[in-house]
Amino acid sequence: MSGVFYRSFVAVVAVVLVGAGASVPAQAAIPTLAVGATTSAADTVGSGNTCAGFLDERTHLGNLGIRRVFASAGQLPPADALSCHNTYGAILWYSFKTTCTPGAVAAGSCDTEIQNIAALMPADSYLTYNHEPENDMTGVQFVAAFQRVHLIAKAVNPAVHVVPIYMSYQWRPGSSRVTNNGTGGDNEIRDWIVPAASADAYGFDLYWQASTRGSEPDDPVSVGLDPRMTRWYNAFASLGRPLTLPEWGIDDDQGTRASRGPAIRASRTWLTARNFRIISYWQLDNWYLGATSAPAGGYLDPDGVAAYQELVAAATP
Repeated sequence: MSGVFYRSFVAVVAVVLVGAGASVPAQAAIPTLAVGATTSAADTVGSGNTCAGFLDERTHLGNLGIRRVFASAGQLPPADALSCHNTYGAILWYSFKTTCTPGAVAAGSCDTEIQNIAALMPADSYLTYNHEPENDMTGVQFVAAFQRVHLIAKAVNPAVHVVPIYMSYQWRPGSSRVTNNGTGGDNEIRDWIVPAASADAYGFDLYWQASTRGSEPDDPVSVGLDPRMTRWYNAFASLGRPLTLPEWGIDDDQGTRASRGPAIRASRTWLTARNFRIISYWQLDNWYLGATSAPAGGYLDPDGVAAYQELVAAATP
């Protein structure tokens, strides 16, 4: 999520949305609509990563189509993730970091790590280098490194989608890590944009929580009313690539807990009209949408579950 830690091997469920969009140069097809969510340790609510947990989430939210898995230092995609993709249709979206610095990645020093990971990725799976990079490097460093990753990964495995994912927190108005055009430095909006030739789609992680709300609105409301989303969308919408929301979470942790349902339904309307193809809800901890139980800090939300089930039901993986 949009935090300071990097998840090691956590799974996510995702939905792909129908979206109007600009034409995309020839490549492996991005699905028209798919849905996702996170799984949990030992198949219980909380944290962790198992295919069995993902399948259990399908019983709560519907026929979830995409499973996020994370690695922190160049690890290969785990067998559990690969078999879940191949056996159960849980399309793998693998986010990894390397053992090299961004500068070394751009210079080719981690090519072997990237090649080894890409070679194992199933056809029509998703691969992301250093998701939410804004806390870890400058925009100029990220774009140079990501372009190298895309080049090397696609050479080994043309059937994998290589997608950068950005962090909502740093796209809030006034952020020092994503600055307004014209202020100088290496973190201008333009400095963060991976060129379309080196990105098969673009992704944005977006979380809302009442107690940590900053510049975002008094949710739960559509993501289209969140200034972090609109700032990012305005930067990427015209690049001719599909857009994705690979991590999304809503938690009204102040006073009476509000249903997430209206926000999910309104967000679906906004997203499907704007070429967003994948939504993955962060089904973990206080964001959890479970139908029968909730972890510490979370809350049961039957209407929110129903809204996400509606989204899943509309998906066409």
